[in-house]
Amino acid sequence: MRKYSRLDLINNAVIDHTGGLLNRLFESKYARLNIHVPLYDLKRAKVFVGTINEIIKDEIDDIYTVEELINLLFLDFLRQIDRGMNFDTLAKWISSVKQDENNSELSINYYLEEKDELNIEDLKQHFKRKNTKKEESAYISVKIEKQYVLRGEVLLHDLQELYPALQLNVEEFLTLRFKDIMSQIKSGNYQILKNIVEILTS
Repeated sequence: MRKYSRLDLINNAVIDHTGGLLNRLFESKYARLNIHVPLYDLKRAKVFVGTINEIIKDEIDDIYTVEELINLLFLDFLRQIDRGMNFDTLAKWISSVKQDENNSELSINYYLEEKDELNIEDLKQHFKRKNTKKEESAYISVKIEKQYVLRGEVLLHDLQELYPALQLNVEEFLTLRFKDIMSQIKSGNYQILKNIVEILTS
């Protein structure tokens, strides 16, 4: 059976009668998931978190981190599902984020399926851009409660049953969520900042 995170809790976890996850003796209730992100998005996230820390420094003693931001984004997403976000809306969001991610890619299939002449100049420009614009990337290790990872796995399993083309694991989902939020921040959407500050100070 397909794994929906590196932990594969959907296939290996022991779940009690209340729907909670049973942790074995001496086993942590937390897990670390590694997500792969563009380096500049990570730098942007650090600056964003620095802004959050400036705003909340008088109200909270702790320092907020990028890892905590990603955890918050994941928990917020699970809450949205609980509040009634349907799979159709979720599938459309995932497809739109993935499409934006691949927007600069020029598919060779596009040319193979075209009836007109192959546009060699477009193809040359594509490979020139692809070779010169190699974006650096980094990994972020995020500590998340296993019960939430399990909820994410179950959700992605159910989503894939309805939309077989959307094969995604929890780590890939976290990457998409992170990139989408960073894209919104880059475009000047400061409502995200306001919402996070309100959550942290309430």
